[in-house]
Amino acid sequence: MLRFSTRHQLFLVLVALFVTCLLVADIVAGKYFQVGALEMSVGTVTFPIAFLLTDIVNEYYGRPGARMMTGIGMAMLVVAFSLIYMSRTLPVSAGSPVGQESFDAVFGISMRLFVASLVAYLISQIVDIHAFHFVKGVTESKHLWLRAIGSTALSQVVDTFVVTFGCLLGLRSTSDILVIFGTSYLYKIVVAVLLTPLVYVAHDLITRRMGIEPAPHDERELAAMPAE
Repeated sequence: MLRFSTRHQLFLVLVALFVTCLLVADIVAGKYFQVGALEMSVGTVTFPIAFLLTDIVNEYYGRPGARMMTGIGMAMLVVAFSLIYMSRTLPVSAGSPVGQESFDAVFGISMRLFVASLVAYLISQIVDIHAFHFVKGVTESKHLWLRAIGSTALSQVVDTFVVTFGCLLGLRSTSDILVIFGTSYLYKIVVAVLLTPLVYVAHDLITRRMGIEPAPHDERELAAMPAE
């Protein structure tokens, strides 16, 4: 029977939730919705949850844990894209309740969209991890709100720009792309600010109720910590 420490169990759950949000965001990203004059991909709907999960992993598992989660997420994106592509190439039967055209319309993620989302994800995660720990070190683990919002604000400039331009350049006018970029980025930042109280709730739950201490801001201390 496998036995994991509470700290390891929490990490597994956080990574599983993060990967789920990441995959769903990429699968549904091809659909855009509009509220008034605002237009953005439905993929942005799941990102606020990913913000929260990234902040928690950064806070409690340090750069090593965040890097591992990033690597797992990237690998799962490649696996998911490969499986979806394989599914699309299989011949459709005459009695299939979903025809090939309908299936492709929903799951026909283009290589361009996949590459753009993968590059954006990788770069933005690297930026987020380093920005979070830079602020954590400078403030000596104080002002959780500052590192949570600051790292998100910086990393999502990269993520939103690469995804928006990578997917739509040549398909929409530059002015339309800039509007979508601005709208999507503003949405992400506003939601990140609104979710900040949840970061504190999660911090209190994990530290006080589960007894898991945050990773130290001095990574030399983290390296010296014994393995559980």
